[in-house]
Amino acid sequence: MLELIIPFFLLLVILLLALPLIFIYLFIRITEEAFEQIGFGHWHASLMVFGSVIGSMIDIPLHSGVITTYPAFMIDMMNAIPSDIPVSFHPVRLLVNVGGCIVPVLVSIDLLRRRRAPVSTALFGAVVVAFITYMMAEPVPNVGITLPVYVPPVSAALVSVVLCRGYRTAPAIAYISGSIGTLLGADVMNLLTPGVLPALAPPSAYPRPLALSIGGAGIFDGIFLTGVMAVLLASLVVCLLGGGSCRSRRVPIS
Repeated sequence: MLELIIPFFLLLVILLLALPLIFIYLFIRITEEAFEQIGFGHWHASLMVFGSVIGSMIDIPLHSGVITTYPAFMIDMMNAIPSDIPVSFHPVRLLVNVGGCIVPVLVSIDLLRRRRAPVSTALFGAVVVAFITYMMAEPVPNVGITLPVYVPPVSAALVSVVLCRGYRTAPAIAYISGSIGTLLGADVMNLLTPGVLPALAPPSAYPRPLALSIGGAGIFDGIFLTGVMAVLLASLVVCLLGGGSCRSRRVPIS
């Protein structure tokens, strides 16, 4: 009996140790597939993935020092409309994450520059997704701006399929709409909304400033994953409606 238990136990230990590697491999392959769907070659897609992983560890400050109050022009606007919104809050440091924000923005710009998607259509899709994510986002004190994980990618995929004239452009429109729309709606527009910063950083005895990073948790932030999942969802819809292979619809970048 013992001779049977020991090999089974060893096999179980090996599987448990291998699970993280399996998840990492699947994540990399799924992300590479998304970048290939919007027109990047295999090596370019791999470079994007690893660049995002490395960039997720880097936050760039938007300014020196901390913020403890709204700018003067916003205070004047808030005073013009009587409200109970506080104008000061716990010290905040605003940052930009490279992997979760800058990389998706650069990829979106490159797609527009190479005409992988109509500029007007992609920007309109980004505005629609920005409005949806802005309305659905919710500031959580000492945590950040939260959003149901399924809302941005599903919204971007549906918007891309509805707006695109040819199914071949849907994945690229989905990526741009999802990435730029979520970035603007969930992060930028919310941070500029009076009352959100005091809600995120209420007065606290905690001595250190609260770090708010646009792009948040890097590759595991909603912005990066929204682009990836929106592309895969849009590609799936294209395949179902077009009755063809997703792989055959790729447009390689020259």
